[in-house]
Amino acid sequence: PVPVFGQHPENIQHIRVGLLKTFPNNPFLKGHYDLCMSHDENHIVPCHFGCLLNTISGRETNEVGDIDQNEVERVWKLTLSKGFQNIAIDYSTAN
Repeated sequence: PVPVFGQHPENIQHIRVGLLKTFPNNPFLKGHYDLCMSHDENHIVPCHFGCLLNTISGRETNEVGDIDQNEVERVWKLTLSKGFQNIAIDYSTAN
């Protein structure tokens, strides 16, 4: 059993809450960069992509604390500038 939940792993369901996609051969990231997360090619979870953006931006601070809406907007603009966008998730067909 998973002690935190008090359930066996077969009773735990993963529900994806976000996913980004880009076009094939995007020069910023190419291929299966989140293979361990079982996404399709050219897809990445937002938290992993955020880490990449923080790295190329030279961010030296952590992400703990209050939400800074100006920072959210800056990072979203950077996301779009790198050729990524949200994927709409159809929860009616999610496992």
